[in-house]
Amino acid sequence: MKPKTIVAVLESSSAANDVALTRASSLARWYESELHVVHVGAWDRAGRSGGDTVRDALVERITLAAVGSGTGDVNVVPALLSGSPVDAIADYADRVAADLVVVGKEARHASGYWATGSFAAALGKAVKAPTFAVPAGHVRPADPALFRNVLVPIDFSDASLRALSAALNLAQQSGGQLRLLHVLDRFGAETVYSGARAFRLMADFRARVARSNRELQALIPPEALNWSDIDVATVSGVPGDAIVAAASERRADLIVLGLPRRTLMAELVSGSTAHRVLRRTTSPVLLVPGPAHVPQTHWLRARSYEGVPRVHGSITM
Repeated sequence: MKPKTIVAVLESSSAANDVALTRASSLARWYESELHVVHVGAWDRAGRSGGDTVRDALVERITLAAVGSGTGDVNVVPALLSGSPVDAIADYADRVAADLVVVGKEARHASGYWATGSFAAALGKAVKAPTFAVPAGHVRPADPALFRNVLVPIDFSDASLRALSAALNLAQQSGGQLRLLHVLDRFGAETVYSGARAFRLMADFRARVARSNRELQALIPPEALNWSDIDVATVSGVPGDAIVAAASERRADLIVLGLPRRTLMAELVSGSTAHRVLRRTTSPVLLVPGPAHVPQTHWLRARSYEGVPRVHGSITM
């Protein structure tokens, strides 16, 4: 199912780098979707005339982007929001039943400075629909809906299985390449081994890799191999760094990343792989939200495509 409603988030900086708007316009045109372009600021404090001025400027930016990208026939709804950017956009996306939210990865908002990727990650956790984070300098492809080289990290959590469902849909549409990647978190990195201990470590590592790859293979529906070239890989390292390295090596044009809904304390204790990936990668990232309450998930849980949970909204881009 194609997205019917797309929400594009404008940066508060100049119109010269409205990468989210340009890419969202292309996707909306491709799918004949309704495009809502939102901007968050303190425009309401300036009174009615001030709000009209801001709205006029917003419409002008939309028009310039449409002319530049050849998407002037897209049905666009401009919207000025106020308040906390994340909360305001999440509330608006919920009200219009957005299927996809598109935001620039380097977005800075009027309420303050956001480090690279932080705003996209915060928004991805707040909205129900998937969030598409577009890096600065991203060049709009000739075919905006097809991603031909997709990387989907899998840690066997519910969030990553939802990401896999999205990635499989994309692979079916594009007929391109899809890699499932599992990272053994810093396997054997804390101790120096030599002699017999080193051989035991290598044997253990090979066994873990083989086991992981078998479980990754089990997640791929047999019919999907007729759609595209799908393979699996297991590596060791810091998950965020390993994902970025794999995407760079493969020149991935999209990373599909499951985004678990964790508490703030869990984020502070363990950090966020999504933040690390968004800060460092040059590839677009599709953040697929996990369930509101993540149950304990055994890493051998999913055995077939039917076991892969579906995501909210539409994800075929």
